Amino acid sequence: MTEEGRAGSGSPPLLEVRGLGKRFGAVAALEAVDFVAGRGEVHALTGANGAGKSTLMNLLAGVHAPSAGEILIDGAAVRFASPAEARAAGVAAVYQELAVLPELSVAENVWLGREPRTRAGLLDRRALQADTARLLEAFRLPLDPSAIAGTLGVASRQLVEIARALSSSARILTLDEPTAVLSAEERSRLFDTVAELKRRGLLVLFVSHRLDEVFEIADRVTVLRNGRRVFSAATAEVTRAELVRHMVGHDVDDRTRAAPLAPSAAPPLAITVHASPAAFELRLEPGEIVGLGGLVGSGRTRLARRLAGLEEGVAVDYRIGERRFTVHSPAQAVARGIVYLTEDRKRDGLFAGLSVLRNASAATLGGLSRLGFVDAREERRRVAPMLERLKVVAASLGAPVRALSGGNQQKVLFARALLARPLLLLCDEPTRGVDVGAREEIYAVIDTLSKQGVTIVVVSSDLKELLSLCHRILVVRDAAIVAELPASASELEIVDAAVVRAPVAAA
Repeated sequence: MTEEGRAGSGSPPLLEVRGLGKRFGAVAALEAVDFVAGRGEVHALTGANGAGKSTLMNLLAGVHAPSAGEILIDGAAVRFASPAEARAAGVAAVYQELAVLPELSVAENVWLGREPRTRAGLLDRRALQADTARLLEAFRLPLDPSAIAGTLGVASRQLVEIARALSSSARILTLDEPTAVLSAEERSRLFDTVAELKRRGLLVLFVSHRLDEVFEIADRVTVLRNGRRVFSAATAEVTRAELVRHMVGHDVDDRTRAAPLAPSAAPPLAITVHASPAAFELRLEPGEIVGLGGLVGSGRTRLARRLAGLEEGVAVDYRIGERRFTVHSPAQAVARGIVYLTEDRKRDGLFAGLSVLRNASAATLGGLSRLGFVDAREERRRVAPMLERLKVVAASLGAPVRALSGGNQQKVLFARALLARPLLLLCDEPTRGVDVGAREEIYAVIDTLSKQGVTIVVVSSDLKELLSLCHRILVVRDAAIVAELPASASELEIVDAAVVRAPVAAA
């Protein structure tokens, strides 16, 4: 059924968007977007990084005002001057970066700014606990009202945000990349909550790059590309390949397995990690892509950070033929060609206030400086071609990196890593939070580096990604190697090894 047909049949839909647009100066972030969504529906919003999903979400939530078009709720046009006005109208958003206050309890976070008061104007703690308990029970949210938010995991803090939205009688709830950092079990619990919200008649707008989740949970899907709606359909009536084609504008082949590792005359990379409870060794071939798999909390990231000299007190010995060196610090690692690409680009990777150009050159500024001053012309000469090669989309090289989409921010970090000319590249969740098109471009970069003889270690919670990208999988538990599996292994074999096998001395 067409969008127009849905909008015109029977009673008006809960949410309708007509010709919605938003401009930031000369840049059109959203243009002439139309779509409708109804009560008791999970409606997925997907598209490439920079497609306009976040802008649309912010317009609906009252963060920005539209430049054109209108938003209708129950057939009546609305215009929000603030998120508070949107919440009062029943529209709430839960963002990827959660706004829970860690020092407050669950109950205090849920009712923040709207706490029940006694006749004397004091906080009524008994009513606060009781109101929260009723809300959590009604929506089957597994939270303790008295728990301190800072002690909760990401999944539980996300539920606190959802509870806050429900406490204001939200009828439209937008979830922005809600599963980006969740385990499979946490994702399942979140989906149970979404199913309960749907059963109660709420409209859930599910913003996600993960197409498997879109098909699992959404009734309908809308695709944005370059700020425009290019496709809407029931998920039961569309294939994954069709969605991908609409997202990126062309067909994208599904990866199956990595190409066989080409023989090399160069010596292997022998690594000894001196860490408790016992030292262990790794042997990596030139150009080999090695995956680190395991359960959430298995220590995959910790192992990768150790290899990059990022864990204090842990020494790592490297041997390449007759060449030997020891890494105790990140500076020593980078100087030797050991480069780490962090999993948390916003906290540990990017300098949000600096330009795209300076973020990309950050690891090589020493070679671009004279007498303590950066040679701006040389910086641009070296960095610009790399950013162009990685297809970074930005208003200019001088634009702040925080203005870029998640996928383009990740490409900037890749540019920084490649400019350091790595011998060993450690990629921690390299495709987290990026769209399918950017993911394929990142895979292509990794494949190219592999063919050039760069050894690559990939940490990923996506088992399909490990199996399609890597030549070999090392399964991790407690930051130690517990099994070595070939690229022909199955997801079940990786999980089985992560759960039941004992650590091995070497891999």
